[in-house]
Amino acid sequence: MDVLVTGCDTDLGRTIAQSFHDAGHKVYVSGRRRDELEVLAKELDTDVFVFDSADPGSVAALHGQVPAHLDTIVNVPAPAWTGGDPRTYTLDDHAAEWRALFDAGLVSPVLTVQVLGDHMRSGGSIITVIPDPPSEGGAASAVKAAVSDWTAGQANHFGIRGITINAVAVGRGFERGYEGLSSTPSSVSAEISRLSLFLTTPAARHITGQTLHVSHGALANFG
Repeated sequence: MDVLVTGCDTDLGRTIAQSFHDAGHKVYVSGRRRDELEVLAKELDTDVFVFDSADPGSVAALHGQVPAHLDTIVNVPAPAWTGGDPRTYTLDDHAAEWRALFDAGLVSPVLTVQVLGDHMRSGGSIITVIPDPPSEGGAASAVKAAVSDWTAGQANHFGIRGITINAVAVGRGFERGYEGLSSTPSSVSAEISRLSLFLTTPAARHITGQTLHVSHGALANFG
């Protein structure tokens, strides 16, 4: 299976790429920071695609670079906003935070899928990762809602070709103080990677248009 993982210049992206590689798949790594990508690509013995997934021109240039056929695309956000203490934000800071999170979490997968959707083989899988449990009313929460709605809508379009599209989100079970169901719960990245892998298997062909949560077995929402 040929897999393109974006955001591989983040810890989460690297973990997901490594997981697909360890499962025996051909993984192509991509992201903005070439130096970090080349280290991972050397470890996985694979190709690197350097592009800014929030920049339409940069994404459009991918069309002639990536393999003609892909089985899976995993969209991993890589926000450019470094932030700080929200209590000290200026109005410009608030605007920058919201724009950066929407660019990384929503605009990036939308553009990537728009350009590379034609590269997908029938029966493939598209997965968009929502890596943080958002607080209600914040930018991350708005991004999650938008990604979920976009994913559900795209399921009708890609379903014609037998391609599933889902979002994998971090649930409430990863909040501080929750110890999970075992004495050594797996990391967030590991659970996201395992669920992403599962969604590409024949056992998950009936799942599409959904937002699925990894939560150490806890409910995504309480009350």
